[in-house]
Amino acid sequence: MNRVAVIMRSKNEMPHLPAAIASLHRQTFKDFELWAVDSGSIDGSVAVLQNSLDAHHLIQIAPKEYVPGKVLNDMTALTTHEFVVFQNADAIFQSDDALEKLLQPLFNGEADAVMSAQVTRSDARFIVTYDYLRAYDPKNIKDDNADFFSAVTCAFRRELWEKIKIPDIGYAEDVAWAKLCRAHGARFKMVTDSVVEHSHNYTLKGLYRKKFRHGVTFAQTYGRRANLLLQTLELCKEWIRDLLYAVQKGRFDTIPYNIAYRAVIHTGLYRGLKEGLRG
Repeated sequence: MNRVAVIMRSKNEMPHLPAAIASLHRQTFKDFELWAVDSGSIDGSVAVLQNSLDAHHLIQIAPKEYVPGKVLNDMTALTTHEFVVFQNADAIFQSDDALEKLLQPLFNGEADAVMSAQVTRSDARFIVTYDYLRAYDPKNIKDDNADFFSAVTCAFRRELWEKIKIPDIGYAEDVAWAKLCRAHGARFKMVTDSVVEHSHNYTLKGLYRKKFRHGVTFAQTYGRRANLLLQTLELCKEWIRDLLYAVQKGRFDTIPYNIAYRAVIHTGLYRGLKEGLRG
């Protein structure tokens, strides 16, 4: 039996899905079995998945059934592999040995869970690329950072998941799970030379919805509280940082959107925290 299960979750992932699957099948590490769950795609994603998987390895659910943590737990429970990889269906490996490098710390006993670094797509907004450059800069990453983990492309030991399931309420399930696992001594690591391309240019409305959901999860999962003063001070600091970076790069045209982008993030997060505490 294969040592590794690769689980993809998808919903309307065209045009990136074929490239993501192709990048997976080009990997030097071949000892894996691919599973996928689709939550109501209407853009042709299902047909692409059907052509890439055995029929019983593709699970289709209704959009209303999609709760990230529950779906990931359910899919993991369908497999019996020693190691599990989550690869978003729009995450494209940037080298043919990226999966091998991602898994190596698990095979060597150096970590219990790992994640790939991420780079943005060529069409990513200026401020989105800036956030990724900061988030995945090795100088800013500490393996014990309980507030940072991404399941876009990650891997973990099955025994860790059997002990601590992924929270199955709300969103930001990857960060919440990592925090729970780290509290029990689990070792997390970002593998800097395993890189995937992945980014989204959310509308401001979509960005607000995402951050609101995150806020609810942060409040309900580990009691993070809404503090308007601290949130405002953090927003102002980030406005200044973003402005200096845009000026440094000569991208004055991005400044109005950068301001709105950052304000929407903090407003959504603050209101989500308040809502989560009420719940």
